[in-house]
Amino acid sequence: MSRLTLLGTGTCQIEFERRASSILLELDGFPILFDCGHGIVQRLLEVGIPHNQLHHIVISHFHPDHVSDLIPFLHAGSWSPAHPRKDDLHIYGPAGLQHWLDGMRSLFSPSSFQTKGYRVLVHELEEGAFTIGPYPFEFLSLPPSGNHGLRFRWNGKQYAFTGDSHFHQQEITFLQGVDLAVIDSGHLSDEQIVELAARSQAKHILCSHLYRELDATALQREARARGYAGTISIGRDLLTFFI
Repeated sequence: MSRLTLLGTGTCQIEFERRASSILLELDGFPILFDCGHGIVQRLLEVGIPHNQLHHIVISHFHPDHVSDLIPFLHAGSWSPAHPRKDDLHIYGPAGLQHWLDGMRSLFSPSSFQTKGYRVLVHELEEGAFTIGPYPFEFLSLPPSGNHGLRFRWNGKQYAFTGDSHFHQQEITFLQGVDLAVIDSGHLSDEQIVELAARSQAKHILCSHLYRELDATALQREARARGYAGTISIGRDLLTFFI
């Protein structure tokens, strides 16, 4: 089974219905997490994946609403008697990931994240192609804020996740012609979302990282008027696509 689940579609705001930014990707049942903001460890349980069954996490950048639940995730990995971790954990991200992780650990007692029987392996990625297990991905810069998007192909279709981003040519190029794009819509105006759709022609744009309510019907209407042939929809937590 292969699927894509929006674990969190929110932001730094604390809301009942939305947790912070995160996407769970399962390729033939192989789970990969993209970002790990607040509330995501609990969301993983809701979709049936205890922390010790997840071995690969990709971090787009180091804002708290994209990384803060790494703290309880790592803490549980070391000390949870219910779900002890036995396999190595791989964390992928931009340059500075090891420094950031060391700094975060230093805020607590070193023993809080003591690992017993497994390793935490940090992979600082250069821009471009890399692999997770047997699966190829692209890790591409989407400025500002040191953000990086993730792009991959699966079963003949192309997918893209933006993390944080803003409206610029790199974003348009990143989304050019993809079949499903999960975008940060919180830092874009309605006008920019419409323009991004029209210029990228991504077949389906799914708006996430929501700071405000969006009107999908109005966005779709405006995008159609500018020649957009695809679909714009609004994400919600635990929305799942089988891919």
